[in-house]
Amino acid sequence: MDQGLVLGQALKWLPTWLTPLWLIGVGLGIGALVSAAVFGLLALLSYVPGIGNLADSPKRGITASLVIGGLITIALCAVYVPRSTEYGEALFLPLFCIGVVLGFGVIYGAWHRTRVEWLQILSEGIVPYLLSIAGAFVLIAAIATPMLTEPMSFIEAIPQVNPVGDGTDRLVAEIPGNSVDTEVDLAPFVPANIDYNLRSAAELTIESDRTIFIADAADAANFFRPPTRVNAGEKIEFRSENRESPPVPGDPTLLHIQNRELDNATVVFTFKYVPLVPQASSIVLLAILFFLTTTAIMVFRQAAPRVWALALSTAKNEMAQPLYLLLLTIGLVGVLLFAIYPFNTLGDDIRLLKDSGVTLIMILCMVQAVWSAGTSVSDEIEGRTALTVLSKPVSRRSFILGKYAGIMLSVLVLFLIIASVLLVVISYKPIYDARETSRGDTTWQESHEEVMTTVPVLGLYFMETMAIGAVAVALATRLPLLANFITCFVIYVIGNLTSPLVASTEGNNELVGFVGKLIAVVVPNLNIFNVQSAVDAGNQIPVLYLAGAFNYLVCFTIAVWMLAMLLFDDRDLA
Repeated sequence: MDQGLVLGQALKWLPTWLTPLWLIGVGLGIGALVSAAVFGLLALLSYVPGIGNLADSPKRGITASLVIGGLITIALCAVYVPRSTEYGEALFLPLFCIGVVLGFGVIYGAWHRTRVEWLQILSEGIVPYLLSIAGAFVLIAAIATPMLTEPMSFIEAIPQVNPVGDGTDRLVAEIPGNSVDTEVDLAPFVPANIDYNLRSAAELTIESDRTIFIADAADAANFFRPPTRVNAGEKIEFRSENRESPPVPGDPTLLHIQNRELDNATVVFTFKYVPLVPQASSIVLLAILFFLTTTAIMVFRQAAPRVWALALSTAKNEMAQPLYLLLLTIGLVGVLLFAIYPFNTLGDDIRLLKDSGVTLIMILCMVQAVWSAGTSVSDEIEGRTALTVLSKPVSRRSFILGKYAGIMLSVLVLFLIIASVLLVVISYKPIYDARETSRGDTTWQESHEEVMTTVPVLGLYFMETMAIGAVAVALATRLPLLANFITCFVIYVIGNLTSPLVASTEGNNELVGFVGKLIAVVVPNLNIFNVQSAVDAGNQIPVLYLAGAFNYLVCFTIAVWMLAMLLFDDRDLA
């Protein structure tokens, strides 16, 4: 009896816990299928003369990739930037990077060498680890499918997701004016001849330059409900979330409009569509991220083989170190402990769980990045190992880039493993809190929202890790490990205080203000990646904010790389 009760309770909350993870698994699985289909098509194109050998010449391959990438960038900017309101220009650099990656992906994906090296690409370096993480979520999705009530509803909602635009559809109906000989009340109801899907419409706005009536039939005897009046210049708004009766019929063929004036009427219907299951948009997002990640790794390997080889060697070496396993263990144990640790926040423990979890992951990854910079750059320079590497056809520029890329690849694996466990814990946390406080059942939508609001936060914290990693690699060309650790720690502390420091100098004397702004210029503003207040408030991170943080990271990383080259170019390695 007790076992049956426990099983019944488990079957009650398991779907709530597993549904967000199911969405992640399906998104990654679809991303893998799309990647296989796209690169399979490119592999077939590699048999075409002139396409398959285009990348044999690096100059031709890079030129063609940049041309295609530029065209893709222009198309992306034309689609996404005009739809942004304020600060839309922040999207230019992220879209440019995506366009360049896709451009290189087309050329090098259709390269004959890539066709025969795909198995090697998927089995070397960090790729097996990334595929294992994705495979774990896909396995969870496969196991959870029988427990979900209507899993096909998510799949059916995928085509309704609007990856291009915000789902707004503007339809215009021209209604002829009423005859002079016909009374206003006897004016005919004419078909609007527009097509829409009212079920997936979240908002509807109707505007007209003439007074009209909207009905669901041509004859008053067949009306199912009273017609809706729209005065000239008036705007009628409908939102499905308000549970209101829509002003238009569900069947667009039944929509008829009566023009009560002599002049022709222009009626504008603005529909804003969302998927019937809005959470299906996370499937599309994760599929796109998986495809872009796969493309970026392939492009990196094929377009820059020397840098990739150095990065691959560095990543393998760092991931085999005992410290790596120690940090991984600390991260996994810490995240699991946070799940059951009582934060005593009166029902808001999940906010502290998210904040503590992402901060722990970032700190551990920063420690790994700085340690790796010291062991793989400083020690190799001091031990003359770098001289052996540079004696081969590897430039100092490639050496620094390869070391930084290898360090960040190893950090990426560490970050994703712990972050994946954190997402699993966050999905379960609302259920755990509800059972502990006896406040009733929770819904899978709540768990899904908590999970998806954590993903952009993880992205920002990984950007901050990349910034500190860049500083560590630059300093490692001159400083030993201990000095590098101390310097990076100071930069991290001051960098997170830059914005408050500048704000505190407002209204003080000019010298204090100058010193504060000087520190803000010299030390990176890491506070831009800190969104603790948004996490505590449970707010979603806007895409434009992510784009702005990415722009800052790119500019800062380039500046640090130039500094690293200045420090390393005249370094005596003999």
